[in-house]
Amino acid sequence: MNIKKYGFLAKNILKANLGRLDQPYKLTFALTSKCNYRCQTCNIWQKPPQDELSASEIERLFKKAPDFSWIDLTGGEVFLRRDFVEIVEIILANSPHLLLLHFPTNGYLTDTIVAAVRKIAQWKPEKLILTISMDGDEPVNDRIRGIPGGWRRQIETFKRLREVPGVQTVLGMTVSALNAGQFEKAFQAAKNEYPPLTYDDFHINIAHVSPHYYGNTATDLVTGSEEAMAETIENYLRSRTFPLGPISFLEKQYLKRVGKYLQTKKTPIRCQALSSSCFLDPTGGVYPCTMYDHLLGNIREWDYNLPALWNSPEARRLQGEIWEFNCPQCWTPCEAYQSILGSLLRRNHGRK
Repeated sequence: MNIKKYGFLAKNILKANLGRLDQPYKLTFALTSKCNYRCQTCNIWQKPPQDELSASEIERLFKKAPDFSWIDLTGGEVFLRRDFVEIVEIILANSPHLLLLHFPTNGYLTDTIVAAVRKIAQWKPEKLILTISMDGDEPVNDRIRGIPGGWRRQIETFKRLREVPGVQTVLGMTVSALNAGQFEKAFQAAKNEYPPLTYDDFHINIAHVSPHYYGNTATDLVTGSEEAMAETIENYLRSRTFPLGPISFLEKQYLKRVGKYLQTKKTPIRCQALSSSCFLDPTGGVYPCTMYDHLLGNIREWDYNLPALWNSPEARRLQGEIWEFNCPQCWTPCEAYQSILGSLLRRNHGRK
């Protein structure tokens, strides 16, 4: 355990409980919009080709923003970037405080994924977590994710990655109207293929709408199925053990508030977007988060200086609005976890 890295994050969490940080400690970075799946819950795969940030541009970015403790790399499908391993190497080389690196994958490109992860694991990041999407048993998953044979690829990738030392690999299910009530079947199907699987290895969240990120606007992903989705989460909560640790703590706190969010459609606690975290899209566009379609600017226009853009008058103004719940309402782990951490010491962290 690197005490200095944990201490650096703890210091920023403490500061986040007292006010806005001078720069974010958490970054969600979508590396690409390219995707080889055709999911019904997400339309990223429908986006036209974009002028994605190159590896050299990404290096300029991280040289000017070296203080991240937590980075989520997402897509699209990150492994469709041929320079993905190079990008991870750049991030690790320029992020001395990085404690947690996480990226999801649809798991389809098994050999490519396993080879890349083995390479990344050799660099010994402090904590490396991979989430392989799995939205049901084989028929449900392949229907939702739009690729026949996808489930078989996903479970094979999961099994092989579980053999890689230094990597925590989990399955991830997005609960929506399309698969509410299906978690237990999904779990048992995966366990039949991988008998050591436990409930703690299978993590779940709920579907959201995001025009600028997911490119979806359909309310039928959730509307009318809130009760069934909440029941799915409650049943899952009863199955989990939540071993002692910060990640388990965040998961449990997140899941305990899902029912309230589904009932009210209001963010349960004050959001830390633009206070502790932000979202970067594949072309360099900076947004408060994955949900709020408000472009603050592009790092190319700011000489790749994310802290400068973060401290711009518009970013500060918008953060104040978000703090007062004047934003699209969500409860996604990408934004909820740092909001939970930023509420540990606050008396008035919830909605008025």
